[in-house]
Amino acid sequence: RATMHRLRCAALHAHRVAAAGRARCMAAGYTTDQVKLMRERTSAPMKECVKALKATSGDLDEAIAWLRKAGVASAHKKADRQASDGAVVLAADAAGVACVEVNTETDFVARNTVFQDLAAAVARSCLAMPASSAGAGAGACDVDVAQLGAAPLASGEENAPAVADALALAMTQLGENIVVRRACVLPAPEEGVVASYVHNAYSAGVGRTAAAVSLVSAAADRDALRSLGEQLAMHIVASPPLAVSRDEVPAERIAREREILLAQAEESGKPADVVEKMVEGRLNKYFKEVALLEQAFVVDEKGAPVKKALEAAGKRLGAPVECTGFVRFAVGEGA
Repeated sequence: RATMHRLRCAALHAHRVAAAGRARCMAAGYTTDQVKLMRERTSAPMKECVKALKATSGDLDEAIAWLRKAGVASAHKKADRQASDGAVVLAADAAGVACVEVNTETDFVARNTVFQDLAAAVARSCLAMPASSAGAGAGACDVDVAQLGAAPLASGEENAPAVADALALAMTQLGENIVVRRACVLPAPEEGVVASYVHNAYSAGVGRTAAAVSLVSAAADRDALRSLGEQLAMHIVASPPLAVSRDEVPAERIAREREILLAQAEESGKPADVVEKMVEGRLNKYFKEVALLEQAFVVDEKGAPVKKALEAAGKRLGAPVECTGFVRFAVGEGA
């Protein structure tokens, strides 16, 4: 009987505390349900939600706008801090694959699901952006980061904020500088597939390194073609190429490599014609390292070049298979 009395007293006390809390909220011009809903819609800390609701007399939409503005103000304070960690994120649809690098200050934030969901939404926004003709990789087109920041966040919500505003709000929530470093789209071919692979993935489509590849083929078995593309994307992550073929390797890179190889060969003291042959032989070896089609395919036990793997796939699928482009991003690469 005494135990039941204590339980009833505890329940009554909890009810009074909750009622007092609701009364305080009502007096301040907002309700606990509004705080809960705002938390669900913004993932902002409860203290910040309460502050925003108080400032806007309980107008939920105005409170969210207030929070975003406050997030922008907070973001400016963090903008000078170096963000060199983060994640690479992919998003795909019928138009192709978007690849975006979103940087944070630490991998602790990069592993946070709030950050990962935001990065995925940014990549989806990237898919709808106009691309420039300048390529981030063979066949891939750069997307202007400033324009991406002004685009609506593809979060699936009505009246979604701009990407830049969503990043600013995330900075307030997560306490770190967050920036979109680079973005591109690899367009889908008219006949064929685009396929991708994410290495060291935090979640689906989000990880430390990612690659996507475009395959052109009239082959009817799209699943087999896509599986081959995923293997190629895995290969590109493991053995980063500069271009699809040796003809597409930038002329300045070839000239610099030739200059280095010539200096090395001349040290041998051999005649000029022999030196030239030595340079050409070493250049061929260089192309096998940097041209995708000439690289040893990492999933082939015999180490056959990628070109041979594509030829074999063409015979197996009943139609030629051609790699027309790829993109590869790694966190912090080239920073």
